[in-house]
Amino acid sequence: MKLSKKTIIRAALLILALFLLVNAAWYVWRMVKYGPYSAGMDENPVSSWLVPRYFHTDAERYDYSVKYPDYLTFTGNLCVGLPAEGDDPFTDFLVIWPKAFGGYEYGVSLREDDAEYQIYIRADGSAVRPEDQALVDRHQQTVEALLQRAEEMWDLKESYPDLPVGFCMKNPI
Repeated sequence: MKLSKKTIIRAALLILALFLLVNAAWYVWRMVKYGPYSAGMDENPVSSWLVPRYFHTDAERYDYSVKYPDYLTFTGNLCVGLPAEGDDPFTDFLVIWPKAFGGYEYGVSLREDDAEYQIYIRADGSAVRPEDQALVDRHQQTVEALLQRAEEMWDLKESYPDLPVGFCMKNPI
């Protein structure tokens, strides 16, 4: 079967139109979803038009940042870090991953005894994995402070607070 030149051109145009539509829909979704989180923040020097990044340091020296999703992905993040102490810029911090269709996943990075631990937590500050709860308990004041700062900065509303990390609800009501 021989394809005509006209059929090939139509197919190519259809593929191009689909490619442009997917890219435009993703770009608009990303701007609508992450725009409010970065409102009033400064653009990070490593930011690009494809993956915008923003930052802010408040009066008490807490650091806040927003990273938009990478190209054609749906996962960006929000971050709140404790004020740096001395010359060491590395501190405990909270990472929040807004889910594509509502809700959030949370994680903390906690430093203890010259080691850094990265742990998934729930919106209430408890560890997702029971074996991590003791470490979270030892840093509960820090975790609570970071969660409070995030709530104050971004007015986070938990759509589905009791769902486990990674849970996907098909048709939320």
